[in-house]
Amino acid sequence: MPKKRAGRPIDRSKDGAILRAARALLFTHGPQAVTMEAVAQRAGISKATLYTRHPDRYHLLRAVVARESFALSRSLEQAPRDLNELRAALVSFLTDLATFLVSKHHQRLMQAMALPASALARARQTIYRNGPQRTQRMLADYLEAAAAQGLIACPDPAHSAELLLGMMMGLNPLRLAFGTPTRHRRRAERASHAQLIVRAFLSLHAVQ
Repeated sequence: MPKKRAGRPIDRSKDGAILRAARALLFTHGPQAVTMEAVAQRAGISKATLYTRHPDRYHLLRAVVARESFALSRSLEQAPRDLNELRAALVSFLTDLATFLVSKHHQRLMQAMALPASALARARQTIYRNGPQRTQRMLADYLEAAAAQGLIACPDPAHSAELLLGMMMGLNPLRLAFGTPTRHRRRAERASHAQLIVRAFLSLHAVQ
């Protein structure tokens, strides 16, 4: 009986090209620009190749936004062993997140998301669930791990995660909406502000 010939090996470099193309379209022109045709053309691949990896544009949006969320949360990957590690990880996380939120490409995305297009409803939900909601969940898991280590008192990690994110954002979403310059425009300033926030947050969650 003849041996079955192996199929052509998957070219993983195309996966990266696809995600880079989709990300560029998302953060430059908004979710409505992330079509299978546009992504395939920008990535330099055929639509057939794209469909073998992502069955539709929403699956592709999920992959792009989830990847962004994981990148922003990389400092939360390991459970903290002591308060110093906890403090440093939270400061790093908040600084990276603040830098992303005030970036030009994030501002363009928010402007595109505000367009009154019913066709964007599913895209908005996809982006929210795999972006902000996933980020909050990862932060909550991290805080729960810190509580399990006895480093903080955190009976409701999801609530505490939302509190910390709200402390970090402050009025900046409104400043961006009204076209007013955000505070802490330099990364060093954002890091210093993050330290103040983490200090206040940890005092609220101190073990009695």
